[in-house]
Amino acid sequence: MKKTKNNKKERFVAARRNSDGTLSEFKDSRGKVYDYEQALEAVEKGMIENAIPFTGRDGARHIRGLNDGNESTNLKNLKEF
Repeated sequence: MKKTKNNKKERFVAARRNSDGTLSEFKDSRGKVYDYEQALEAVEKGMIENAIPFTGRDGARHIRGLNDGNESTNLKNLKEF
């Protein structure tokens, strides 16, 4: 995955959930859609500015929004697409 020409990071602006409510897909500010694994890879490469990777209690890698006290940066608050 390439960064944009000006090295500006993208943002996740929308998300899709599975039937159990877990986030399964993300849409970035350019309109590109990522499945969860692609999104995790982009976050781990530093290509997404409003998400960070972490290792959960289950030992697996996950994505979370920035912990900055701003509810708008929480990934669960992204609009649906």
